[in-house]
Amino acid sequence: MGSLKTFIKEVRSAKTLAEEKSIITKESAKIRTKLKDDHLSLEKRRKNIQKLLYLYILGEKTHFAQVECINLISSDDFQNKRLGYLAAVLLLDEQQEILTLLTNLLNNDLNHPNSYIVSMALSALGSLTSPELARDLYPDVEQIINRSTEPLLVKKALQCAARLVTRDAALLEIFYPYCKKVLDNHRLCTHGVLLGVLKLCQSIIEARNLYEFDNYLEILASLIDSMPEFFSLLQNLNSAVFNQEFDVNGTSDPFLQVELLRTLRMLFACAPEKTMQYVDKFGDLLTQLASIGDGSKNSAHAVAYECVRTIFELQLDQSLRVLGVNILGNFLSGKDSNTKYVALNTLSRVVPQEPRAVKKHRKFITKCLLDTDASIKVRSVELIFAILDETNVQELTNELISFLEISTEDDKDVVNYVVEHIMVVLESERYGEERWRLDMAIKVLELVGEYASYEKVNEVMIMINNARSIELKASLVLKILSTTIDAPADSKVSVENSGWKLVAIWCLGEYADLILGSSGLTEVKLTAWLANMNRMCYDEPRVTSFILSAALKLSCKIQSKSQIEDLRLLIAGHSKDTNLLLQTKSTQYGILFNQPTKSKKAILDAMPFFAKNVVEETASSAETRQPVKSPQAAKETNLLLDLFDTDPVPAAIPGGLGGQKPPLNSNGQKAAPHVPTDHEHVLQAADKIYDCNNLSVYGKVVFCAHQKAVIELNIQSKQKKIINLHTMAAVAKLQQLSMGTLSSGVIDPSGIAKQQLELTGSGKLKLRVKLSYTVDGAEVSEQFDHRFAESL
Repeated sequence: MGSLKTFIKEVRSAKTLAEEKSIITKESAKIRTKLKDDHLSLEKRRKNIQKLLYLYILGEKTHFAQVECINLISSDDFQNKRLGYLAAVLLLDEQQEILTLLTNLLNNDLNHPNSYIVSMALSALGSLTSPELARDLYPDVEQIINRSTEPLLVKKALQCAARLVTRDAALLEIFYPYCKKVLDNHRLCTHGVLLGVLKLCQSIIEARNLYEFDNYLEILASLIDSMPEFFSLLQNLNSAVFNQEFDVNGTSDPFLQVELLRTLRMLFACAPEKTMQYVDKFGDLLTQLASIGDGSKNSAHAVAYECVRTIFELQLDQSLRVLGVNILGNFLSGKDSNTKYVALNTLSRVVPQEPRAVKKHRKFITKCLLDTDASIKVRSVELIFAILDETNVQELTNELISFLEISTEDDKDVVNYVVEHIMVVLESERYGEERWRLDMAIKVLELVGEYASYEKVNEVMIMINNARSIELKASLVLKILSTTIDAPADSKVSVENSGWKLVAIWCLGEYADLILGSSGLTEVKLTAWLANMNRMCYDEPRVTSFILSAALKLSCKIQSKSQIEDLRLLIAGHSKDTNLLLQTKSTQYGILFNQPTKSKKAILDAMPFFAKNVVEETASSAETRQPVKSPQAAKETNLLLDLFDTDPVPAAIPGGLGGQKPPLNSNGQKAAPHVPTDHEHVLQAADKIYDCNNLSVYGKVVFCAHQKAVIELNIQSKQKKIINLHTMAAVAKLQQLSMGTLSSGVIDPSGIAKQQLELTGSGKLKLRVKLSYTVDGAEVSEQFDHRFAESL
């Protein structure tokens, strides 16, 4: 049998995946056979375990050799024992029953005279400990802390004790006195030992909810008594003269500083009243820590970031919060991608506490849109929408438009997120003048209309339809049709831009009479373009449906008989369409086409103003909640209403406002008032597909045709705030899934987060969804399956 080096070379030299799999399978079979040989020498057994570890790295199955790893640990040879412990830590976990075989071996090695063997045993126990192992072996760990004079072993024992406490909270009563005892032993208390003490303190604090006895306040008080010692250590680490042995790029032992800050933060959060006397001193120390260090080095960034986390988690003074935001702003000006990501992620969380301070750094935030890292672009966009308000909406919108102009196919998820949220902003009257909002909405569609959902395209049509000025409508329609029909060579409108095509076709049908004769847009040119679109988009039913409606409406707005006949033939051409809906519409439109002109014009008159009943958004909540139309409002605002529906009167407004007179709009007409609706109205259009103690999930199929479907999930929390929300989904083998960006990872009580899924393929629409989140400090995971009525 060859060596490990030879095996690695063979795997790497494989030219195909099948060849590589063959080599691995054969070698795995050889290892299995050899390890069954009771007479195999230890040296050869060791070589086989080494190959087994390489198989583990490759992701292959290694369960058949777990007992062999434990047999190596029982060897007296240090080399074999070291490999056995390494293999055990990698191949086993605390859930495996085979761990019971380790109890005696660990007990022997924890009492071994060789300190290196004791160190390995402590590391293995810390990694693999289960509640049973913790209860059986804690006396050995305690004995090492008590009697050992070697800092290495004391450090390892303290860290192991921290792990034992997390597995069995009752053990914190055994180990908590050693925090103070080791701190007082200055001869033994090296930086490594201090790290062990701090880890043990953190485990004791984290286990407070699992501790069942009444003396926890006494235990906590003993830790609080050590706080002056922690302050002193932090100050000494940041003094002008420090031990060069611990220097990391100009920062004295950043690992110890970070753990000290984390432990102090946990103590302040756990016992705010008992630690009140130290708040001022801690604030001064944080200010000092944040203002020193080389801002271009990761070691200094680590300490500064921990200071920022401490400031905001403890909600300290405003001056400190502003300082924290400025530190994060400095992170954004650097070149390191990891530092930028951390800064953007943290700024998104602190916007509610210090919105003004965060907005001052919008220059650096928008600059991150140009970063090559996709994750930084996503975080940058999320932060932009979190800080967007009336004062900076134009500046930030222009930056987002600039980003859309240079976006590529690789930025698909980011563009989807931008389009979805920027349309919400532009729909609201509070964000600038009507002309500017319409210009921006049209610009977005021109650039990336293919990424806009049908609902957002529909909203743009409503905005154009509700424009107060006829001159404004005419100029917008002229701009859209001129850009489309007389497209220059450098036009930014792509062939796949379905959103732009829908708006252009709709504008042609609704407002052709406003622009006929302008910029050379004649009846012949408009009719020819519509006929050309009919030929180009024959396999797009939605676009074709718009073309049929536009052709019918255009026939009432032109005078040329030959062009009217062309439009009639266009409609009649779909009377035998394979799509039943288009065939029906063509037949109905054909009948309507032959009606007297006066009757036809009355039916095909311009759309009335539409009123929307939506929840008004604030700048801070725009990221997490989207205004969604109630079913009745959606019916009112759907521009694909049947042309025979001539009743323009909006539906009655629910609630206690029925007796109030609606206000007048700028034209002196009655306008339906904006009525705030709660989340129940938001979710009326969707079906509840899952329900549990903490949340409910509502789902609806937004679009389903031509082997493509778009599903929208609305996740609503119940009585408790949900944080760190993550969604995962799986579909059938014949389908492919593309997940959009979750609208927010944090949901307030009764709040909503939205997740959009895009499926392609064939078969029934079936989803398996997994939700992971944190509520009341506990991590929760939910999984469910749902089958929709629609099929691809």
